Amino acid sequence: MSATKQALTYMAVLVFVVLINFWLPRLLPGGPVEYLTGGGEEGVIFLSEVQKQAMLEYYHLNDSLWIQFMTYIQGLFIFDFGLSFTYKAPVFEVIVTHLPWTLLIVGAATALSMIIGLTIGLWSAWKYPGRKDRSIFMVMLGFSAVPEFLIGMLLLIGLSVKAGAFPLSGAESPFAQAEHWLGRVIDIGKHAFLPIATLTIGNLAGMYLLMRNEAIRVRQDTYVEFAAAKGIRERAVLWRHVARNSALPLVTVIVTRIGGMLAGSVLVETVFSYPGIGKLLQEAILARDYPLLHGLFLMMTLFVLCLNLLADLIYPRLDPRIRVAKKGETA
Repeated sequence: MSATKQALTYMAVLVFVVLINFWLPRLLPGGPVEYLTGGGEEGVIFLSEVQKQAMLEYYHLNDSLWIQFMTYIQGLFIFDFGLSFTYKAPVFEVIVTHLPWTLLIVGAATALSMIIGLTIGLWSAWKYPGRKDRSIFMVMLGFSAVPEFLIGMLLLIGLSVKAGAFPLSGAESPFAQAEHWLGRVIDIGKHAFLPIATLTIGNLAGMYLLMRNEAIRVRQDTYVEFAAAKGIRERAVLWRHVARNSALPLVTVIVTRIGGMLAGSVLVETVFSYPGIGKLLQEAILARDYPLLHGLFLMMTLFVLCLNLLADLIYPRLDPRIRVAKKGETA
């Protein structure tokens, strides 16, 4: 695909998501006022009709959908999504406050699942076919069948409730005042350990299977057999030939999987009440917080599109065959 067609594809996807971003939250049953009142006089709080109308007017929810849509489009150009109904603060500030916590656990889990999954996948492929490979393969298949929220619940019950080794929820101990910065780092690390472990275990099998399948294919190539026949040490063949050539096709898949891990953080952060973007999204959906939903959906969409663009840009640089094919299309 040429660069122009690629850019047009990304723009079309972005425009489609921007349109869906506005209409999708409004298709949910109920609205912000119904959430507060619980749908009736016996809800969370009681609001009179005057108070309801005042609230609708304050947040411009009684404007026509067309006016709301135009206000939303105008806000996109300056990243102004309005005030969050829940936090009573600009959406941009709310997202910026919660984003670092998600980046912490998603970044650490991505690095760990890549290092562990790719290493075990490479070693398993080297032992293929054999009992060790089959044993690891079955274990990883078992991991891949377990949803992340169940892994999180098991870790929470086992290590927090029963053993008491880690905090039950949150990202920091409330009102804790550490005498040294190292104490705060340890406290944050203890709170982040279980969410990171859950995301790592949940994505470990995917990384393992990708590497194992690709390494088995590369290992059967003639140049690997020729290198082994020349008497090169087994470890050198594994790392210089099999690992290097297996990793190249996986780069794009791994980059796009990071976006999937961001989406997976919604369940994990909900289980551990971790104050990141995932927990924020869950709260925004429950409260029908339209401005916050607009900001979160757009941020996640841009994040995934940027990752895909990054994969499209770096893959031709890693694989000369793709680079030559692209030049042929351009010519």
